[in-house]
Amino acid sequence: MNRPAPKHTAANPPEEKQEEASDLWLALTQLPRPGKPIPFPRCTPGTDIPVGEVFMWPLRQEEQQFASVEADRHVKKILKDPQRKDEANLGYHSLFTNELAVQVLWRACRDINSERGKRAAFPSPGMLRRELTTDETGVLFANYITVQQELGPIMAYLSSEEQEALIIRIHEAGSAYPFDSLSPDEQKILVTSLVSRLVNCWMAMFSVGLPLDASSTVEESIKQYIEEAEKRAAEAAQASDESSDDETDPDPAPNE
Repeated sequence: MNRPAPKHTAANPPEEKQEEASDLWLALTQLPRPGKPIPFPRCTPGTDIPVGEVFMWPLRQEEQQFASVEADRHVKKILKDPQRKDEANLGYHSLFTNELAVQVLWRACRDINSERGKRAAFPSPGMLRRELTTDETGVLFANYITVQQELGPIMAYLSSEEQEALIIRIHEAGSAYPFDSLSPDEQKILVTSLVSRLVNCWMAMFSVGLPLDASSTVEESIKQYIEEAEKRAAEAAQASDESSDDETDPDPAPNE
């Protein structure tokens, strides 16, 4: 009698076909997992010295998925009454957000003394949830976001030198893909900086009579910017001269 094929579920996923490992994959698996030591946000009583540190690393995709699954399972166990499709259960969303932070931190916080983060800093999500205060959990999760930004490929801040290097990379690549490594806020900052630099370049070229390779509308705007800048400079110079005249000492009175 033929047995039916096993039903694939989240707990029993289908086996993935293994392809031959590429050089990129071999290089990735040999790299140590990045992380940073973070002081625990609780001090020894009577001092400002943290009670210890955790080694924190950004979660991998699968770990993040499991954190979401476990958070959903925990919240539904607490609420017990299933949410109807046509109802918005505000309690669920609040509890899920808090529990997701717990599940993420349990996976992201590692024992500072364990080899390459093999041991979790907290025995279980339940122990973390029961022993840590709401503020401690909030601070640790904020630390996690910072670590994720600092160690991840998405750049949340660029210095002027890094902006210039990225501009060169985009030009050399002939594509916008280096732009994808920036956070949305940093993308806005970079674009604003480029606009400012372009306008300043146009103004300098116009001042010495070089062609702008731009529309007549741009040329008229640049001409107007330069005239307004020259007018402000002249007014500032005149005000400075008048101020200097006022501060000059009057001629001394003649001796009687």
